[in-house]
Amino acid sequence: MKNFTLKQLHYFSTVVETESIVEASRKLFIAQPSISIAIKNLEQTFGQQLLIRHHAQGVSLTPDGRRFYEKARELLRLSHEFEQNTLADSDNISGQVSIASFESVAPLYIPKLIAGFKKIYPDIEIQLNDGEQHEIMVGLHRGQFDLAFLYDLQLDNSISKDVLNAPHKPYALLAADHPLAQQKSVTLAQLSREPMILLDVIPSRNYFLSLFSEKKLHPKVAYTSPSIEIVRCMVGQGQGFSILVTRPSTKTTYDGQQLAYVEIEDEMESSTLIMAYLKITEPTKPARLFMDYCRNFNLDESSNQSIG
Repeated sequence: MKNFTLKQLHYFSTVVETESIVEASRKLFIAQPSISIAIKNLEQTFGQQLLIRHHAQGVSLTPDGRRFYEKARELLRLSHEFEQNTLADSDNISGQVSIASFESVAPLYIPKLIAGFKKIYPDIEIQLNDGEQHEIMVGLHRGQFDLAFLYDLQLDNSISKDVLNAPHKPYALLAADHPLAQQKSVTLAQLSREPMILLDVIPSRNYFLSLFSEKKLHPKVAYTSPSIEIVRCMVGQGQGFSILVTRPSTKTTYDGQQLAYVEIEDEMESSTLIMAYLKITEPTKPARLFMDYCRNFNLDESSNQSIG
């Protein structure tokens, strides 16, 4: 019988996913020699070279290593599922749920969902991650996250989706003293004549620009930023307009400027927030409990603000 440990598989998988023993060491808080020894032991146990070491350039998988990684990842997933389901079946329901959220969605609803859930299940630990949509999808496929909160935009058919709110239409963000802010509504044509401050994260960037390009309009992008608060501050300072779907409850920017939210008259595609998980993966019991809580939490009623 071949002798190996789940710890060795975890070290190996982390090296594969970071493409570097050095980066894996930093991520795992484990000394590099310990990781190298674990991988060497796996290679000796199974009689296969799993990695090619590139001097000062990280590592890459051999063909045997690629097949081994896929099997190791599945075994680690099953081990995690077994552990979490067992913890959740005890008298004191415990366990862990790792969730990821698109970064502009995260501050608006995720803390509220976690706080409400923890009142019911205080012993279930929630690991919170946020990032761009492609980063989250990679994490889902690698088993790093149980669930993800995303826009239903540019997603493939590998995930199951639960809709969490009604579709919301984008709006124009303007400085409170901007002439267009005095109107009840504006058109994309009017906005296109002004400098644009673009939220530069995918898929938001493509989505917002497509609203104009579909009407053969081409606004001049004056500034871009991946931070929604930087975008709001630039607009508040009178440097241009922006289009968003997120509506924070305050119209005051970090630096104290006042904003206006103005509806857009044009017909356009709306955004819907979804809770996503891989179709091929059975969620653990702690994850299912969190999913059930989110399904019963009416996001539209909990706030008059939109998701974005």
